[in-house]
Amino acid sequence: KAVVVAGCVPQGQPDRGEFGSDVSIVGVQQIHRVVEVVEEAAKGHSVKLLGQQVQPSLDLPKIRRNALVEIVPISVGCLNTCTYCKTKHARGNL
Repeated sequence: KAVVVAGCVPQGQPDRGEFGSDVSIVGVQQIHRVVEVVEEAAKGHSVKLLGQQVQPSLDLPKIRRNALVEIVPISVGCLNTCTYCKTKHARGNL
């Protein structure tokens, strides 16, 4: 059976022995290609997409229905000091 592992843990530690050499891996910044990876894995190929790329900022206008409610993005103010966080290893500095 084909196995595809995706997310921040395989991105942060792609050489983990428990994944095996026949497992396909999709990193967090390649998740838009998951269908391609699944199709290749179904054919018996092992694919590893772990590339990092700079994502463009989404400068969308803020439309508020309630002036007392604010949306705060979680990536603003990250100090990269949480010892348990795999996101900083997978995505780099936010």
